[in-house]
Amino acid sequence: MRRKVQQLEFDFRQHGGKRKGAGRKPKNAEAGMPHRQRSMKKRGQPLLITVRLADGLPSLRRGGALKLVLAALSASSDRHGMQIIHYTVQGNHLHLLVEADDRACVARGMNALLSPLARALNKLWGRRGKVFPDRYHDEVITTPTQARNALRYVLQNGKKHGVVPSSSIDLCSSAPVFDGWKEQPSIASIPATPVMASVAPASTWLLTTGWCRHGLLDIQEVPQDKKHAGRPRANLAHSSHRATSR
Repeated sequence: MRRKVQQLEFDFRQHGGKRKGAGRKPKNAEAGMPHRQRSMKKRGQPLLITVRLADGLPSLRRGGALKLVLAALSASSDRHGMQIIHYTVQGNHLHLLVEADDRACVARGMNALLSPLARALNKLWGRRGKVFPDRYHDEVITTPTQARNALRYVLQNGKKHGVVPSSSIDLCSSAPVFDGWKEQPSIASIPATPVMASVAPASTWLLTTGWCRHGLLDIQEVPQDKKHAGRPRANLAHSSHRATSR
């Protein structure tokens, strides 16, 4: 006798539609950088990069933490095809102006910078866990105006946060070696041997000559609160690379 074949039916549970509270939860008090389509980057276009520290950690501008950050920046100033041209170290974040042939170079260079730095900071602070929990944000610099604004934003960021007097330069940045000031800072405001990270010389037209079209930087200029004001949103670039932090 032939056996009747019975087809089994599986009741798959369907989870459709958008639900409130669904998805990966942010690691910090606020959600991290959103995933957006990255804009194109050409070889001669620098990048303005922002890296944020996890909530509740000590300041990067103090003592041993600052020394570790500066040492890491020096070691990564020219690695994997990425050059760090300028930097600023703030309490809970870093801003970098970098040059690179493409985004693959940037990804390798940033990983080479942040991975060992995170391990060193954890050792210093006697802790474990993420140091840089969110992916870094990057903005492609495409015009002389953007380039000048980016230089001002990085070199004068301490004034934006109120930690540097208006008539001084930030010694936790590459401002002491910047040669584009309208009036050179007084010798008295710069230590004879400031503790600084080594940076690479700029090679792109935008960071060597192009930005000067709109005038040299005044030492008392303060960056705008919204550094992207007046620029098309299409130029914003959010990297999808996450920094290794262990």
